[in-house]
Amino acid sequence: MKLSRTVVATAVAFVLSAAAFARGEAPFVDSATLRQVQQTLQSRGFQAGPVDGVMGPATQRAIRSFQRAENLEVTGQLNSRTLVALGLQENGAAPHRAAYDPALVRHVQQTLTNRGFHAGPVDGVLGAPAREALKRFQQSENLEASGELNPQTLVALGIDPQRLPWPDRPTVGSNAATVRDAQRMLAERGYYTGAIDGIIGPATRAALAAFQRAENLDPTGGINAQTLAALGVRRG
Repeated sequence: MKLSRTVVATAVAFVLSAAAFARGEAPFVDSATLRQVQQTLQSRGFQAGPVDGVMGPATQRAIRSFQRAENLEVTGQLNSRTLVALGLQENGAAPHRAAYDPALVRHVQQTLTNRGFHAGPVDGVLGAPAREALKRFQQSENLEASGELNPQTLVALGIDPQRLPWPDRPTVGSNAATVRDAQRMLAERGYYTGAIDGIIGPATRAALAAFQRAENLDPTGGINAQTLAALGVRRG
């Protein structure tokens, strides 16, 4: 069965976003900020797709069009200048800080503490102690001491960024067996052509998001109870 143009475009966008993330170009952006961006773009006449908090192809195209109109660097990504131009951040304000998954932050805090960098309580909040510990760790690894989580820092900490859940896209019952079952069902329905490997990578997330849209589910690109039920997959 041939994949529709929408599915292919969605898959390409997810892969490109993942590649940008791996290069350190795409920051974590929380879904609430994305919804504000989408609403603002639409109110200004830029078609950003649904106001769903998901950085899909339509939103990226709208951001690029807006950046061209404002004589900004055309990246298709959100940055401080774009947020200021959209009226979502004051000029001269501190750069937008992304919302990180609490489980990821706890993992980072524990790893930093284990390596002798005091990161404060392991509470899943990237507060001042954790950011200072991150800066010291980044300096020790000859990385930019930003105090922010990025792919280079995660790799230096021994955390593979490609294996992490994306922010605001939770998964449930997503052990390898469940993921393989979901991949098989997606493949049978024409949404997925990748390996049945039990890994939720960019291609799997693209297929999940396309299936969720077709089923009128929240297109998170993650595995949840509703998606598993629609696929006919039992939670693992």
